[in-house]
Amino acid sequence: MTTRSFIKYLLLSLAVAASGMAAWGIAMFSGIRQGKKSTRQFSRQIIDDLRPGQPVHVSEAGAWLIKRDDEVVAFDDRCTHLGCRQKWNSQESRFECPCHGSIFDIDGNVQRGPAVSPMPRLYLRYSEGNEVRLVDKPPAS
Repeated sequence: MTTRSFIKYLLLSLAVAASGMAAWGIAMFSGIRQGKKSTRQFSRQIIDDLRPGQPVHVSEAGAWLIKRDDEVVAFDDRCTHLGCRQKWNSQESRFECPCHGSIFDIDGNVQRGPAVSPMPRLYLRYSEGNEVRLVDKPPAS
Protein backbone atom coordinates (compact mmCIF):
# COMPACT_ATOMS: atom_id res chain seq x y z
CA MET A 1 0.00 0.00 0.00
CA THR A 2 1.39 3.36 -0.96
CA THR A 3 1.36 6.40 1.30
CA ARG A 4 -1.12 8.10 -1.00
CA SER A 5 -3.64 5.21 -0.89
CA PHE A 6 -3.21 4.91 2.91
CA ILE A 7 -4.05 8.60 3.35
CA LYS A 8 -7.02 8.23 0.98
CA TYR A 9 -8.44 5.30 3.03
CA LEU A 10 -7.75 7.13 6.29
CA LEU A 11 -9.59 10.26 5.13
CA LEU A 12 -12.48 8.18 3.80
CA SER A 13 -12.78 6.36 7.14
CA LEU A 14 -12.74 9.64 9.04
CA ALA A 15 -15.43 11.07 6.75
CA VAL A 16 -17.68 8.03 7.30
CA ALA A 17 -17.19 8.24 11.09
CA ALA A 18 -17.91 11.98 11.13
CA SER A 19 -21.05 11.47 9.02
CA GLY A 20 -22.30 8.77 11.40
CA MET A 21 -21.77 10.98 14.43
CA ALA A 22 -23.48 13.91 12.72
CA ALA A 23 -26.48 11.75 11.78
CA TRP A 24 -26.76 10.49 15.37
CA GLY A 25 -26.59 14.06 16.71
CA ILE A 26 -29.26 15.27 14.31
CA ALA A 27 -31.53 12.35 15.22
CA MET A 28 -31.16 13.07 18.94
CA PHE A 29 -31.71 16.79 18.45
CA SER A 30 -34.80 16.23 16.34
CA GLY A 31 -36.56 14.45 19.15
CA ILE A 32 -35.88 10.76 18.74
CA ARG A 33 -35.84 9.33 22.27
CA GLN A 34 -33.86 6.16 22.68
CA GLY A 35 -34.45 3.73 25.48
CA LYS A 36 -37.99 4.83 26.24
CA LYS A 37 -40.12 2.01 27.57
CA SER A 38 -43.11 0.89 25.55
CA THR A 39 -45.06 0.12 28.71
CA ARG A 40 -45.71 2.47 31.60
CA GLN A 41 -47.10 -0.04 34.06
CA PHE A 42 -46.10 -0.60 37.66
CA SER A 43 -47.44 -2.02 40.90
CA ARG A 44 -50.02 -0.10 42.92
CA GLN A 45 -47.90 -0.80 45.99
CA ILE A 46 -45.53 1.98 44.85
CA ILE A 47 -48.37 4.52 45.13
CA ASP A 48 -49.40 3.16 48.52
CA ASP A 49 -45.82 3.69 49.78
CA LEU A 50 -45.50 7.32 48.58
CA ARG A 51 -44.87 10.03 51.16
CA PRO A 52 -46.26 13.54 50.55
CA GLY A 53 -43.94 15.93 48.70
CA GLN A 54 -41.17 13.37 48.13
CA PRO A 55 -40.82 12.37 44.46
CA VAL A 56 -40.17 8.71 43.76
CA HIS A 57 -38.59 7.54 40.50
CA VAL A 58 -40.28 4.54 38.90
CA SER A 59 -37.71 3.46 36.34
CA GLU A 60 -39.82 0.68 34.78
CA ALA A 61 -42.47 3.29 33.96
CA GLY A 62 -40.03 6.06 33.02
CA ALA A 63 -41.68 8.48 35.42
CA TRP A 64 -41.51 10.46 38.64
CA LEU A 65 -44.45 10.14 41.06
CA ILE A 66 -45.31 12.80 43.63
CA LYS A 67 -48.02 12.49 46.26
CA ARG A 68 -49.85 15.72 46.92
CA ASP A 69 -52.72 16.42 49.32
CA ASP A 70 -55.40 14.38 47.58
CA GLU A 71 -53.76 13.14 44.39
CA VAL A 72 -50.69 11.53 42.87
CA VAL A 73 -49.00 13.50 40.10
CA ALA A 74 -46.72 11.84 37.53
CA PHE A 75 -44.14 13.35 35.18
CA ASP A 76 -42.12 11.80 32.38
CA ASP A 77 -38.58 11.32 33.69
CA ARG A 78 -36.88 12.62 30.54
CA CYS A 79 -35.67 16.18 30.09
CA THR A 80 -37.55 18.09 27.42
CA HIS A 81 -34.26 19.42 26.03
CA LEU A 82 -32.62 16.25 24.68
CA GLY A 83 -34.16 13.39 26.63
CA CYS A 84 -31.72 12.72 29.46
CA ARG A 85 -33.20 11.19 32.60
CA GLN A 86 -33.92 13.75 35.30
CA LYS A 87 -32.47 13.44 38.79
CA TRP A 88 -34.19 14.68 41.95
CA ASN A 89 -32.11 17.00 44.13
CA SER A 90 -33.69 16.66 47.58
CA GLN A 91 -31.54 19.42 49.09
CA GLU A 92 -32.75 21.98 46.54
CA SER A 93 -36.21 20.38 46.03
CA ARG A 94 -35.92 20.34 42.25
CA PHE A 95 -35.39 18.10 39.24
CA GLU A 96 -32.03 18.49 37.48
CA CYS A 97 -30.85 17.29 34.10
CA PRO A 98 -27.37 15.80 34.51
CA CYS A 99 -26.55 16.28 30.81
CA HIS A 100 -27.06 19.97 30.12
CA GLY A 101 -28.10 21.53 33.44
CA SER A 102 -31.80 22.22 32.95
CA ILE A 103 -33.66 22.67 36.23
CA PHE A 104 -37.37 22.01 36.89
CA ASP A 105 -39.40 22.72 40.03
CA ILE A 106 -41.52 20.09 41.79
CA ASP A 107 -44.46 21.04 39.52
CA GLY A 108 -42.38 20.27 36.40
CA ASN A 109 -41.94 23.90 35.34
CA VAL A 110 -38.65 25.03 33.80
CA GLN A 111 -36.58 27.09 36.22
CA ARG A 112 -33.41 27.19 34.10
CA GLY A 113 -32.68 26.08 30.54
CA PRO A 114 -31.59 25.05 27.99
CA ALA A 115 -34.96 23.22 28.22
CA VAL A 116 -37.87 25.49 27.30
CA SER A 117 -40.81 23.10 27.82
CA PRO A 118 -42.06 21.82 31.18
CA MET A 119 -41.79 18.16 32.12
CA PRO A 120 -44.62 16.22 30.39
CA ARG A 121 -47.44 15.37 32.78
CA LEU A 122 -48.69 11.79 32.87
CA TYR A 123 -51.98 10.54 34.27
CA LEU A 124 -52.71 7.44 36.32
CA ARG A 125 -55.15 4.83 35.12
CA TYR A 126 -55.91 2.13 37.66
CA SER A 127 -56.60 -1.29 36.24
CA GLU A 128 -58.19 -4.28 37.87
CA GLY A 129 -55.78 -6.02 40.14
CA ASN A 130 -52.60 -4.48 41.40
CA GLU A 131 -51.43 -2.58 38.30
CA VAL A 132 -51.30 1.13 37.48
CA ARG A 133 -50.72 2.44 33.97
CA LEU A 134 -49.51 5.92 33.05
CA VAL A 135 -51.14 7.60 30.06
CA ASP A 136 -50.56 10.90 28.24
CA LYS A 137 -54.13 12.21 28.45
CA PRO A 138 -56.29 12.70 31.54
CA PRO A 139 -59.02 10.13 32.00
CA ALA A 140 -62.51 11.22 30.94
CA SER A 141 -64.68 12.38 33.83
